[in-house]
Amino acid sequence: MSTPTTRRLSKFTTACALSLLLCACSKSDEPAVESPGKLIVQQNCKVCHAQGINGAPIIGNKKMWGPRITQGIPTLAEHAINGYGLMPAKGGNTELTDEQIIEAVTYMVAQAE
Repeated sequence: MSTPTTRRLSKFTTACALSLLLCACSKSDEPAVESPGKLIVQQNCKVCHAQGINGAPIIGNKKMWGPRITQGIPTLAEHAINGYGLMPAKGGNTELTDEQIIEAVTYMVAQAE
């Protein structure tokens, strides 16, 4: 037979277990990992693509990116790697790998879709 003390203890134990379960399921306090493409854009491409310098399509501007996106990522990446119009090869940072340029292009395209 349960006593009032036993019932309170049981309710307390249940409440503690539910609290622990909720804490285990809650979001982590760790910062989200930035995509490599985003970091490359912020450190390199943003110089021109944030303000449209020399006609660079502005990051997130769907109207400017729309016609470019239809060309596909491989073509856009090729332009970025080799240079196109007024944009120098690899945006002027020849230390970037082709893979890094592809990640940056992919990130910028995703911002305008």
